[in-house]
Amino acid sequence: MDRRHFCKIASLAAGALGFGAVPAVASASPRLSQSVSGSSLASMPSPGCLISVLRRECHQDLQAIFLDDPDAGPCRSFSSGDEFRFRPGDHCPADFCPRLWAAICTTISQTSCEPSLKEETMVISCPDGTRPVIVRIDINNDNNF
Repeated sequence: MDRRHFCKIASLAAGALGFGAVPAVASASPRLSQSVSGSSLASMPSPGCLISVLRRECHQDLQAIFLDDPDAGPCRSFSSGDEFRFRPGDHCPADFCPRLWAAICTTISQTSCEPSLKEETMVISCPDGTRPVIVRIDINNDNNF
């Protein structure tokens, strides 16, 4: 059996089993049910920020091994030089990558909650290991967008 085909079928089967178990667990916990049934994407925490796409990477050797489409190429959602401004309370735009949005919101939340992390500029990357997008987050503590 082809390894890529086997991995695809196995992940679909595991996902189907997990998907059936999530609503039962989610109904027991209101916080978990909100993240499962509602939007799992948080709104932009305070303060607002400017997101600048620094670079799009493409690891073709990893794509050939781990993706169904080995010729997927770099992320199609962003281009180098793209800039996005977000105010506190903004939600993930429809054309924005939800995984990158979650990483940005998590980073800003950690920075605003942890006194030792009061950085105004940070560089993070998308969690997609085969075609990460590297972004700079400029936190605006004045909220003057």
